[in-house]
Amino acid sequence: MVKIGVRLFLGVNHRQVILTFPEKFRIPFQNHSNQKRLYSGFMVLAKACVLELI
Repeated sequence: MVKIGVRLFLGVNHRQVILTFPEKFRIPFQNHSNQKRLYSGFMVLAKACVLELI
């Protein structure tokens, strides 16, 4: 547990964030020819949003 604790942000006691996107984007994401790149880009943006929020 100590290893996990050093990775948390100060004042944040949760280790999990659930991200979703609008339903209208789910099928295009699932059918995209380069899912790895698309989801990777989504995660980069999601991380930036979470960091901005906290």
